[in-house]
Amino acid sequence: MESSPSRGSEEPLLSIVTSPYVKSITLIKGGKAFLLQYYPGSRDIYAAVVAKGREERIDDEGVVKAARALTKLMRFIGKAVKSRYYSFTGTIKAEGEALVFKPYISPTSTAVVAIRGNRIVVEVPNVLKKRLEARVDVAAAIRYILRRLNST
Repeated sequence: MESSPSRGSEEPLLSIVTSPYVKSITLIKGGKAFLLQYYPGSRDIYAAVVAKGREERIDDEGVVKAARALTKLMRFIGKAVKSRYYSFTGTIKAEGEALVFKPYISPTSTAVVAIRGNRIVVEVPNVLKKRLEARVDVAAAIRYILRRLNST
């Protein structure tokens, strides 16, 4: 039985898993997905854009560093709000120069993560507002993956 396309949001979905055993980034857009997984303490990394019947490996150090920055960011947010989640999923979209990621951090709450280059502003209403700076241009890495999803 063939699955039907989602009738949900047209905006890309970003999912970040930050468990003690595996770190993962999944970016889904238009029936295609970017997957990146790695295991802490290991140098084994899998990164690819996949679509129906196709796999295109990604070997870009900037993308890997940005993924690590995002998993650390979500671990920080999870600890700050005492979330029991390991997986954080939400929409990501361009708003002016920023990429805005709105992950669910509990069944009823979302965070707002605004990414401009290597600068990140995190806001959880009434709980947390923090400005962070990554060592890598996280926005450029995400835009690169979004372009790859559009062209594959």
